Amino acid sequence: MAGPYVGTRDFYPEEMNFRNRMFGVLRRVCESYGYVEYSAPLLEPISLYESKSSEEIVNDQVYRFIDRGEREVAIRPEMTPTLARMVSSRIMELVRPVRWYSIANFMRYERPGKGRLREFFQLNADLMGPATPAADAEILSLLVDILTAFGAKSSDFKLRLSDRRLFDSYVKHSDKEVSRGIGRLLDKREKIGDTAFAEELAKIADADLVKRVNSFLTIKASDLSELGKNGAIDPAVGDHLNQVIEILAAQGKAEFVEFDPGIVRGFDYYTGLIFEVQDTHPENRRAICGGGRYDRLLGQMGKQEVPAIGFGLGDVTLEQFLTTRGLLATVVDKVGCFFILFPETRDTSLKIASDLRRAGILVETSLDTSVKIGKQMEAADKKNRKFVLMQGGDELARGVVRVKNLLTGEQVDVKPQDLAEKLR
Repeated sequence: MAGPYVGTRDFYPEEMNFRNRMFGVLRRVCESYGYVEYSAPLLEPISLYESKSSEEIVNDQVYRFIDRGEREVAIRPEMTPTLARMVSSRIMELVRPVRWYSIANFMRYERPGKGRLREFFQLNADLMGPATPAADAEILSLLVDILTAFGAKSSDFKLRLSDRRLFDSYVKHSDKEVSRGIGRLLDKREKIGDTAFAEELAKIADADLVKRVNSFLTIKASDLSELGKNGAIDPAVGDHLNQVIEILAAQGKAEFVEFDPGIVRGFDYYTGLIFEVQDTHPENRRAICGGGRYDRLLGQMGKQEVPAIGFGLGDVTLEQFLTTRGLLATVVDKVGCFFILFPETRDTSLKIASDLRRAGILVETSLDTSVKIGKQMEAADKKNRKFVLMQGGDELARGVVRVKNLLTGEQVDVKPQDLAEKLR
């Protein structure tokens, strides 16, 4: 029997349970910052991406086809152009700053591998409003809080940041195509290694430019102020980066942050701060998510430019990060109740179960009262239920329900009218 299309996944109930709980953590943290959820169609006109996504995505990875109305459309490969389209169409109605997030599925035609599939789900969080250090710091703080909500520590990942304007102001090369080529090469430097990077760089840059690029890669955060003072970089860029780092430090998050001038990001629409989260585990040393500031993209969609910054965090890389770090238990845990049924008290127990469901409690019941209690208990454990409820003849006579916590083994008798509060 054939499986799913290559690079895609079937999600059986236990996998959907994990994903829903993982996405629940993402939603909870985003909404704690005031971000609200949005959604959009899976199909977009191909023109939306042709001038706003990376050349690699548009030319090699987009699923594109002609629909029945002779329109060329694409299955969305990313969310930022769609977000820009949506916000631009209602920009005069929206109260700024606009804080939006989505958890949506995407498709890219690329070679499936570790941490990479053709269909994936991704959290996108974006802040549209002033292009201030505080705005940049907020989106970075949100990203740190998401990962630590799963139990990750500062030793598990590093939030590496830089600014797209740093390279241009430091290298000062007049040929934009050469600069773009070097930028794309920088973006894949860690994937291809230092030797291949040096060889490729020598093909597109003369000796003086190669020297400038290599010098650029040695810049430290502590150098930014001095480089700005002597005119080696735009002083406003260095000052902005320093303020972002200072704001994060004031929140106790300095240990998560690392300045890295080699961070470039592949999308052409980035205009300022750019960042990636690097997993530090030796078995998974890779970027697990990234983002940046794209202040001109919304202006390309409508009549008004609106500064914006955001990031994308894919479910494949996030799950791999949690697996490698042994953090899956923070997502998958025992929830809800399993009501063991006895022949003599079946109807009363089912009535109690029904009342609990109306109170918002997850209650699953046995469907066969002839099944032995041990087997029903075993089923409750396999189904990851947290509590087992029982009301045999003795409990019915005393007007109580026996509640057993499968995590602690504790058992208590509770009156039916107090059950919902007790279980919460």
